[in-house]
Amino acid sequence: MSNHLKQVKRQLYRNLAGAYRGWWQWHKVVKIKGVTGSTAVVLLPSCDREINHLALLYLDEMLKSRKFTNAVLLTHDPAVRKCAELFSKNVLRVIVFKRKKAEDLMQFYCLYEFDKRFIVASLDEPNGRNGSSLLGKRGTTQEEIFAIGVYRIYPFQRPQAPVYRGDDAEIMTFLEGRPQ
Repeated sequence: MSNHLKQVKRQLYRNLAGAYRGWWQWHKVVKIKGVTGSTAVVLLPSCDREINHLALLYLDEMLKSRKFTNAVLLTHDPAVRKCAELFSKNVLRVIVFKRKKAEDLMQFYCLYEFDKRFIVASLDEPNGRNGSSLLGKRGTTQEEIFAIGVYRIYPFQRPQAPVYRGDDAEIMTFLEGRPQ
């Protein structure tokens, strides 16, 4: 057997093992108390503050347009954990989800669309999604690509960002929508 074929077999095995671990992760999440058929499960796989800000900013619009009542957020971004409740009262729970677990869950998602409740809040993940390549085409902004392409919100309208009156610098930076 050629060396290249061995590498392909190894990669296929890794992908299958990751998808299997992702299947386990998914079942752990949906077994949480309060997660029903009308609960969206939103994975924020990176610490890109701009994308995470958009994910929280448009969360209520997405829930309303897709007829969900609440959402569970999976993230490893500490700012999202702090700010989620400011953006939406419909956040059922924010779960600390390590990057490796997120990769496994996305690997499972790459096999097929296993559940309509699962949403990956990213322009470029899972593997094969390439939303950032559309930036600037005909004046398209990152916000429009996210709202329309990821969350499927039609028509696109920018919601009002929450007001924070505290003194936590990380929360204030996150609410401005700029990376730290």
